[in-house]
Amino acid sequence: MNPFKEEFAEVDDHPLTMKWLFSAQKATRRILATQQYHLHGGSRFTRTITNSGWSELYCIRYSSLFSGYHYSTSTLFNTEECSHRLMNGNTQENNIQKVDLEVISRETIKPTSPTPHHLRTFNLSLIDKVMFDVYSPLILFLPNTNKASVKDVVTTRSKHLKEALSEVLTQFYPLAGKVMDNLHIECNDEGVYYKETRVNQTLNDFLSDPDDPKVRELMPESPRTRESSAGNFLISVQVNIFSCGGIEAARGAPQTISPSFVNSKIFPGNPCLEYSVPSKLMTSKNLTTKRFVFNSNALTLLKAQPVACSSSSRAPTRMEATTAVIWKAAAKAASTVRSFSPQSPYALLSVVNFRKRASPPLPSESFGNLIDVAGAICLPERQPDLPTLMGELRESIVKVNSDHIESMKGEKGHETINESLKNLNHLAEVTREGDCLFSSSLLNGGMYELDFGWGKPIWFYVTNAGFCRFLHLNDMLKGGGVEAIVTLSPEEMEIFERDHELLSFATVNPSPLQFLNN
Repeated sequence: MNPFKEEFAEVDDHPLTMKWLFSAQKATRRILATQQYHLHGGSRFTRTITNSGWSELYCIRYSSLFSGYHYSTSTLFNTEECSHRLMNGNTQENNIQKVDLEVISRETIKPTSPTPHHLRTFNLSLIDKVMFDVYSPLILFLPNTNKASVKDVVTTRSKHLKEALSEVLTQFYPLAGKVMDNLHIECNDEGVYYKETRVNQTLNDFLSDPDDPKVRELMPESPRTRESSAGNFLISVQVNIFSCGGIEAARGAPQTISPSFVNSKIFPGNPCLEYSVPSKLMTSKNLTTKRFVFNSNALTLLKAQPVACSSSSRAPTRMEATTAVIWKAAAKAASTVRSFSPQSPYALLSVVNFRKRASPPLPSESFGNLIDVAGAICLPERQPDLPTLMGELRESIVKVNSDHIESMKGEKGHETINESLKNLNHLAEVTREGDCLFSSSLLNGGMYELDFGWGKPIWFYVTNAGFCRFLHLNDMLKGGGVEAIVTLSPEEMEIFERDHELLSFATVNPSPLQFLNN
């Protein structure tokens, strides 16, 4: 028996559990979908909705001059007040402004109606409790299909987006509150942070070469925090309007999506966890992020390969196929930068949304973190092939089953989660520099079907919130392709992006405009 496998049998038997930024990817789409019912328009805009730590964040391109309107008791802040509530911490390299933009205003948006007294305390679940405190943005880029003037946008149309956000916050009321400690949120209707900018560039020009540092400049503040989220906003929104677009009139609609707040009842919080997520997996060092696009032809070739997995003989999914290629290349790059022994592991930690995996299934509208992290390892020095890696990935995810989820419930759930955190800490200890690649996916998430009334997105992007090594998979607008957003150290990325096998399937940093007419 492989002694390394024996040493990590405990990890294999108990999928790792931790808090993740995209934990509620379905909830992400639902709060966006709720807001789209209130809006109608056509513009190039990006709006950023970010939530701290235990929830999610979304971004959409859009912007204008906003001050306080009658529908919400908005409060304008100055720069110092904002920085007190939103902490800095950009870890990307080349942190130099590349986008010519002007900040128009900063303010808060509050719910249209106050939260009832009996809902003023929102308890966090045990899964929420163990998460990192981070802002993690997802940005939507929407084209302008209307030739209305920018002045019209500034004076009229942006008002409708704020009205919709204010109304949505009455349903997602915890997001307008304040984190008081690691156990609950005070739902005091303080509101969400809202920032507006004007970008002195067209959307086409921006998307011709949208590297990660440029995209980050369209975000409200740093996408991660270095301290506790207590006292900070749970959501931040940035609206950026480009020189080529505006927003059309809003429309009302009777359809609404009501979140289900069952998380803390099923997985009650417990302050007595012995372990936490190891800080070694986060970093303050420089990082490099690049995009790798797998078109349909490449995916056909990858999916033709077998999966070395005893639990299932079906063909690989898009997620399994692309993740395996990237995992293999990332492990190879790490072992080139620093020496690995034949027993040195390079781990893959895959986020799993377990709503449908529970028995009975949890509501798809469930709010908060209902996720697990499936842990798999490879040994780079043994040069594993793609079928083996796809099999390791599949078998790790299979273990996040109804029995495992059941063991996380109730008062005894902290034992399961504590054991998983113990295993995660052990894994971090035996890796030389926290050699763990975090993997998340919004494939088949329907992001390109979102329609706020001014057209569907032509591109969306997810940013690393500070993990040492990070992989996120997105759908492509057309053709069934996959866009992989990969973060590594600069030294590892230099090797990774030249990997011959990777480049036989993927294109590096292509412009999203190339795929509009495919």
